[in-house]
Amino acid sequence: MRWRVAGFAALCLFVSSVATRGEDADRRVAIVLTAEEKAFVLGQMRLFVESIERIVSSLAAGDRTTAAEAAAARGGKRFQAENVMPATLGAKFPEMWRSFGQPMRKGFDELADGLAQGEPESRALARLGETMRNCVSCHQSYRIIDARD
Repeated sequence: MRWRVAGFAALCLFVSSVATRGEDADRRVAIVLTAEEKAFVLGQMRLFVESIERIVSSLAAGDRTTAAEAAAARGGKRFQAENVMPATLGAKFPEMWRSFGQPMRKGFDELADGLAQGEPESRALARLGETMRNCVSCHQSYRIIDARD
């Protein structure tokens, strides 16, 4: 009976240490956001993914106009004009975060402009790939965690 209790205790310790190590293994920089801020950021990320799908599908169908519209919708020009970002959010982003986000939005603007000017689809896809490298780099560098209210 003692061996069973000792074995069970050892198993519990092992499981708890593995769970703790899993949390510690994420070495990305934590960005602490309120529920409202987090919802905004994650909503923007979903919009990027939806726009990327729309761009690729539209280019595959030869519909440059829709691809350009989808790119422009995620660009910096539109984002600045809409002014929808919570006022508290900007100060919470480290400079490195901005170094990914601003070029990414500029890349979508350039993609939209290139498509509108008749740039070949292959160049548009190359621009999209370049722009998405910012997404990948940011996701490799940062994670969002909930603020303790």
